[in-house]
Amino acid sequence: MDPSLDSELRDDFLVEAGELVQRLGEQLVELEAAPDDAELLNAVFRAFHTVKGGAGFLAIEPMVQLCHHAEDLLNAARNGAFRLDAAQADALLEALDLLNGMMEGVAAGTPLAMPPPELLRRLLPPAAARPAPVPAPAPAPPPPAPTGGGIDDAEFEALLDTLYGTAAPGTVAAAPLPPGAAPASSATIGDDEFEALLDTLHGQGAAPGATPAAGGDIGDDEFEALLDTLHGKGGAPGQAPAVPAAAASVAAAPASAPASAAAATTHAARAAAPADTTVRVDTGRLDALVNQAGELLLVRNRLQSLAARSGDEALALAAGELDRVADELQGAVLGMRMQPVGRLFQRFPRIVRDLARQLGKEVELVQEGEGTDLDRSLVEALADPLVHLLRNALDHGLELPAERERLGKPRKGVVTLSASQRGERIVIRVADDGRGMDAEVLKRKAVEKGVIDAAQAARLTEAECYELIFRPGFSTAAQVSDISGRGVGMDVVKTRVAELGGTLQVRSRLGHGSELELAVPLTLAILRVLRVRVGTRLLALPLSNVVEVFELRPGQDSLLDGRRVAAHRGRALPLGDLAGWAGAGGQAARHVVVLHIGHQRLGALVHEVLGREDVMVKPLGPLFEGVPGVAGATVSGDGRLALVLDLAGLAGDGGQLLPSLRISA
Repeated sequence: MDPSLDSELRDDFLVEAGELVQRLGEQLVELEAAPDDAELLNAVFRAFHTVKGGAGFLAIEPMVQLCHHAEDLLNAARNGAFRLDAAQADALLEALDLLNGMMEGVAAGTPLAMPPPELLRRLLPPAAARPAPVPAPAPAPPPPAPTGGGIDDAEFEALLDTLYGTAAPGTVAAAPLPPGAAPASSATIGDDEFEALLDTLHGQGAAPGATPAAGGDIGDDEFEALLDTLHGKGGAPGQAPAVPAAAASVAAAPASAPASAAAATTHAARAAAPADTTVRVDTGRLDALVNQAGELLLVRNRLQSLAARSGDEALALAAGELDRVADELQGAVLGMRMQPVGRLFQRFPRIVRDLARQLGKEVELVQEGEGTDLDRSLVEALADPLVHLLRNALDHGLELPAERERLGKPRKGVVTLSASQRGERIVIRVADDGRGMDAEVLKRKAVEKGVIDAAQAARLTEAECYELIFRPGFSTAAQVSDISGRGVGMDVVKTRVAELGGTLQVRSRLGHGSELELAVPLTLAILRVLRVRVGTRLLALPLSNVVEVFELRPGQDSLLDGRRVAAHRGRALPLGDLAGWAGAGGQAARHVVVLHIGHQRLGALVHEVLGREDVMVKPLGPLFEGVPGVAGATVSGDGRLALVLDLAGLAGDGGQLLPSLRISA
């Protein structure tokens, strides 16, 4: 085989199998909780079977062996020989972990080791489920095979009639089965029969990729329908299956009809199938398209500014039309980058299951809003923060089953993971029905660990006490374990969410549970900013972090613990002078932009607020690389350069600005 074709087939296999394997983690956890769900059991079986088929075509023997053993165990359960238990679910999940590792190895081009014999032994069906060997009937001589190893339509029709005993009057009543195959008496057939059927359909011993003889070939849709008929789709073992449409149309043709008539029926069925409406596109091409859409936004902003200054009505109309087209193009391009948040959520049922076992707790994970769309760049970026939030909910939030019973609660705790869209932001919520947070305990722990002093603790509101969990080094765990107690988990969440331009909020009710809500921009490709002026400089603040803007009144600000704060909405709002930070001091700044950065709020003092704008952020090169507080630059509508601020790197803990940047003129 051509090496380039071989590589292309491998990549296609990894993509297709990766989607199945990603879904398998969630399906196996669901199957453990509902082992009698025939539809779910069939779905898991077919996933392993499909991966095995692709691995077999590429001669990846370790993967074939692993999937084959998992398939055998699931097939025995599908046939009603036994009911899956926790130990078998553990073995299947361990096989899934190994399968993930094998796929990573295939992608990296590293040799794969065979699966451990101990794991393969655990994947064997129970002894009672292993069918006793049945003497095979004397094989009938096979019919002469057409050139190429296939069978024609009449023979295929007779084969179906023999398998199901549904010969219509005027059709061939029986045809010899493949050697060693017995007629099927129920909705399922054995592995040997199925393999023999495949050999008959496509030619025994034919090389992969060989073309079957005319009339013996069947399409992908027909083959899938045939699989559903042979193994059942969603039905209980033993339930009579529905004959697929393609097979029924062939079986209905009288034996006297020419083979070409049956073939025409098959081709008509194929022609009626819906056309494929999706196409795989390399993500690099999508990113390039997004970049060009961003460049178009800059041109649009420039033309709008020129039209406003010139007063030319024709230019204004043209700029307005370009604005409409650019908005539509931007929406279409960003839509291509979106993925359902369910792809992110798929990994968490397994994590919650394993952690609950480790902690000795009974937990039900409820997922909501899986269809909410999220920028693909955020899917992996949010994985670690959500893992920390879920671990925190299980470890610190939920009580042990015995304690819950004593408190009058169900033994099984509930953790809810939900997603929704709120304007230009995606909101993900992790809630539990556990013990909740005690504000007084949080304050006491913070003082003990030196996070804050007693005077600061006395001034904290209840909501501010909850935010202490995001401080570095803070933990309420009595003992350090491999799950919690080091005071780094929630700090990681705060840092990562702030880097994404997101915000965090905590709500809790003692004795009833807690809720942590993170909100991130809908996309990171096109940035919506608030343009402000400090001195003669233009700065752009990500609009997703802007809460409100107000003008500072005389006497509204004061010093508290050596820091300048403003009394705003009943709270002390820390103030930072952006003009001083950027080295553009002089005139006192009185406009305040309230920013929500991670879990904290900060008031940024500026000289003038200019308005909102959609921009494309450009890197500034090695001169500004690593400079805290600077994410890049953009060109404003009037052609001037504006610095885009990285708010996560701009504000330190406690809401104060970092030391002055002092940008030279």
